[in-house]
Amino acid sequence: MAKTGVVAVAAIALVVFGVFISGCPQSDEGQVTAGAVVAPGGGSAINALLKDTVVLIETQLHFPDGSIDGTGSGFVINNKGRIITNAHVVAPEFTDDDGNRHLATGRSVQVVFHPGTDLEETLQAEIVRENEDLDLALLKVAQETPRFLDLGDSSSAQELTRIICAGHPAGLREISLRTGAVTAHRTFEGRKWLEHDAEAEWGNSGGPVVSEDGKVLGVMARFHWNRILASKWAVPSNTLRDWLASDPANDPPVYLASADGGQMQVTEGQRPPTGAKTQLEELLDASGLSYSYAENGSWQLEYDNQATVYVEEFDHILRAYVIYGDLPPSGAIPALAFSWHDPVGRFSALREGDVDKLYWEAQVPMGVVTAEYLRDLCDIGAGQVENFMVYLSSEKQLETPTDLYPGGDPDQQFAQLTQMLKDSGLVHEKLDEETFKIPFDNNVDVYVKIFNGMAYIHSYCGGFPGEDEQEMRELGPELLRFNWNDPLGRIAVDDELDVVWECQVPMTYLTADYLGVVASIGSNRVEEYRGIFGDIPFNSERFGS
Repeated sequence: MAKTGVVAVAAIALVVFGVFISGCPQSDEGQVTAGAVVAPGGGSAINALLKDTVVLIETQLHFPDGSIDGTGSGFVINNKGRIITNAHVVAPEFTDDDGNRHLATGRSVQVVFHPGTDLEETLQAEIVRENEDLDLALLKVAQETPRFLDLGDSSSAQELTRIICAGHPAGLREISLRTGAVTAHRTFEGRKWLEHDAEAEWGNSGGPVVSEDGKVLGVMARFHWNRILASKWAVPSNTLRDWLASDPANDPPVYLASADGGQMQVTEGQRPPTGAKTQLEELLDASGLSYSYAENGSWQLEYDNQATVYVEEFDHILRAYVIYGDLPPSGAIPALAFSWHDPVGRFSALREGDVDKLYWEAQVPMGVVTAEYLRDLCDIGAGQVENFMVYLSSEKQLETPTDLYPGGDPDQQFAQLTQMLKDSGLVHEKLDEETFKIPFDNNVDVYVKIFNGMAYIHSYCGGFPGEDEQEMRELGPELLRFNWNDPLGRIAVDDELDVVWECQVPMTYLTADYLGVVASIGSNRVEEYRGIFGDIPFNSERFGS
């Protein structure tokens, strides 16, 4: 896509400024590959592994008259931020001293890595799955976790097999590692358990019971204490493995308290029964996509490539997004360049504390969304995040993925665009055989043309801000943050590192009103951008051809 209305000569080759992602094993949801190999007797190695992979779980239950805090333990099972704990650690209910059960109206879960040390880091966690019957829950944090524990074969762990029970007893922040042995394979109330004699207290719930070579044999779950018996029971790792491979729809329902004093179901694959289905829910149903309720009116879709796409509606806008995680060092400019080749979405960043969180997202007015359009947005989003990771970690050159564009008869689409411009009431003129110019009173011109079945609506902001490579790197995240607040379009950089505001809309869904809204937003966003970063000459003018 060449610049419209200016003469541009390639002046600066797009360079991925020092981006490097270290290799780490890829794995499916809950199906881990080799996370670590620890030789028997390698105490210091397994200590380090457990300290990196066993986490403190902090749960807060919300009630109309206040909140209640609780803690437990958990452990990382793959490199995509998936964490196992007990269902009772995150359960949205509280039993008081009189035995009365109270449902929470909401809950929040945090995962603390390396608690009580200089490396302590707290991350917000999502509950991906939970099964009260098995006392298992799967959590997810928006960060890669290159260190994780493998699942062993619990059935092969004979009595007197030495084990380590890891966790945070009594809510203490420092990790506790206790040794013991397998004492029995129990069947109780129709369920299998791994019994052991390592010391453990209530805060150990959800922590791993591992063999001496670092393989998970069980998930600490229950205590059986009376005058003649004091033993600890763990959910066998084989039970955990089977559950992770099962259909989430088979998990029992989980409920929160609703505003009217009743119950609101929030289990996997279900929606809270709060009345008639919303337009977004009806679109999800019609799309054929497999989805589940996330929280706060959003829904999640799990893809086979480990991507989770979320969809929500706000201010009559559909937002489909993927949480990439922390913005990689020197990754802002590559993300902006990647966006220029994206058919529907963009990368944006949200500042959280001292860290920029990177998102892929697409935003579309609800009035033009169909079930097919929704499916396309979600499918493309899941694939683009994976494609971006490949781009960052390889020498692969960026190319526009024309296979993701709808295509069609360009002459017929150009005729449609011509009629829409007339119907929109926008002042416009034909710039050349394929491009229209739409001038605005703020001295920002917006251009529109047909590109592979899309209406490509755009306006150049100028050259990339910054006087040198280092300053460009530093300003890159600011451009991504600028995208976060854009209702429909995006800031991207082309192959000459010039900055363009753009929005691509499939001609199938474009209307005259939609075109008018997008063009007006584009004009205002370019004016706003120049007010922040300045009116910068194109790179061909600054640096020469």
